[in-house]
This record gives sequence, C-alpha cells and structure tokens, in this order.
Amino acid sequence: MANPSRGAEFLDRFKAQVISSEQIDWERWLTAEDKSHVIPAEALAERGKAALMLGDESEPGLTLPWDKTKGKVLIRSGKLVVWAGWSRHGKTQLLKQLMLHGIRHGEKPLIASMEEEVLEVWKDLAWVACGEKQPSLKSINEYVSFVGGKLWLYDQQGQINPKRMQAVIRYAASELKITQVVVDSLMMLALDRDDYEAQARFVGELKSLAKDTGVTIHLVAHMRKRDGKGGDEQPGTLHDIAGGHEIGSKADYVFIVWRDINRKDANGPQAILKVEKQRGRVNWLGTVGLGFHDGARQFVEDVHPMRFWDEPGEAF
Repeated sequence: MANPSRGAEFLDRFKAQVISSEQIDWERWLTAEDKSHVIPAEALAERGKAALMLGDESEPGLTLPWDKTKGKVLIRSGKLVVWAGWSRHGKTQLLKQLMLHGIRHGEKPLIASMEEEVLEVWKDLAWVACGEKQPSLKSINEYVSFVGGKLWLYDQQGQINPKRMQAVIRYAASELKITQVVVDSLMMLALDRDDYEAQARFVGELKSLAKDTGVTIHLVAHMRKRDGKGGDEQPGTLHDIAGGHEIGSKADYVFIVWRDINRKDANGPQAILKVEKQRGRVNWLGTVGLGFHDGARQFVEDVHPMRFWDEPGEAF
C-alpha cells in the first residue's frame, strides 16, 4: 500500500533540487564577467610545474565508467564536450549514466533537458541508478540519498534563448557550485537550424563559459542524414553532426554514441562509443564496444548493470 507521507517527502526533496525560472535574478547572470588579464609567464610557474609533474592517473577530471576506457579518456574540468548520435541511439541515456558515475566521484551535475519533463528526467535517473525497471522502496530511498545535494535539474521544456541557457550555467556554477552541466540539446536552443554562424557563435560562447567558470559543459547534438550511405546503420563521424562544422571543431571533446538497435550484427557489440576528439595529455582516439542492459537502461561492459553506491557493510 502506498505511503502518502513518504510520497510527499520524495516530492519535497525533488522540488528542492529543481531550478525554476522564478527563483533566479536573470539580469544578474545574463552578462558575462570579463576575466581577461595580462599575466606574466613566471606567475604561472609553480602551478605549471605541479601540473607537469602529475602522472596521467593523477590528473584531475571526469573518467568514463567502464574499465576498458581507463587511461584512455579523461574529461578535464572547464571544457566543452559534444555528445552526438542518431535519434534513439542513447546519447542522452549515456550522459545520465555518466552523471551518476560523476556523483559517485564527487561531481555536482546540473541536467538541463529541454526535451523531457523534469520529473521524467528524475525518474529515468532513478531507473538507471537503481539498475532495475521496478526498483524497491529501499533502492529508491538509496537513490534519493545518493543524489541529495549533488544533483540539480533545470525545469524548462521547449526552446530556450541561448543567453538564458548561459545565465543558468553562470548561476549554477556560482551559487550551487555545480561542476558538470548537461545541455540537452542544441536543437532546443532558439537558433535557426540553417544559421550556422549563430550556432558557431553559441558553441564558442559555451566554450568560453566553461573556461571562465571551470564547469565542464556537455552539449548534446544530433546527426544529419547522409546521402547515399547507410544512415543510422553506421555510427558516423564528427563531420556528420547536424549544423555547422564549427560545432565539432570548437569542442574540446567529441563523442559519438551508436547502438545496433535491430541487432543486424549478432557478433558485434550492441553499442559503440566513438572518441572522435580529445584534447589534453590523455588524447586517445578510437572506438569502445559496449553492451546495453535494457532493464537498467545502462551501457555495460558485461551482462551486469553498474552500481553507483555501496551497500551497507561492503565496498566496491
């Protein structure tokens, strides 16, 4: 039997982590703060030496949640990451899984999904986090505790002005100390699909915003159909991202998510993650084969869904 007080408690805790337009003084955050400075090279010496002395494994950043990507991918702070793929191939789903992985490792994400109702985003994250389609009350409680004070959602459906989106990120970075932001998607920004110059300008502004705030910004982009080729039967490349070519060229990282939805190749992987672009000391490029666990809505390395928190008395 449902517990009304428990349901009300869930709802109150959920609302506390939702950013709504009414609670923000937008005028304060619409204008970027000028952080340009002329710096003598010697002022960077100590920080530079410390960074150079770090090994790859000690460099700070967000890893991917699969063992086979260790040492190959490191998403550094303050960078712009583009996630592309065909519709229904799971780019948004993979990002939700990545943000949960990030929470486990100390990140504080904000997810701005203009294509989904905010409660649906919360429920889908719970599904992925609990690793099952119909989680128990115990698992749901563990999820609520796991994301408490660490995950924020922006309540906005439909198109949004690009300047407003940037204001949301500035606000979240300054007031909520957010470290990762998911913008889902470029298509939901109020930009003409054929205005490549405006798209390039927005992507450039996002990149500058990531640098200025130290927040890693993940931008979801779609793919355009290719004449004379297999369409979504192949993963594609960064050159297939819908919009101007500057989207891929200005980003610090480009990942492409693809799934063999109809299992036309029974011997191949169910899903592929292509690392098309990666800047930094860790700069591996290549393809990672993954499985997909339907019950948990997770991209996996084997048949078991990923876990994000320890059970009492055990450790990973």
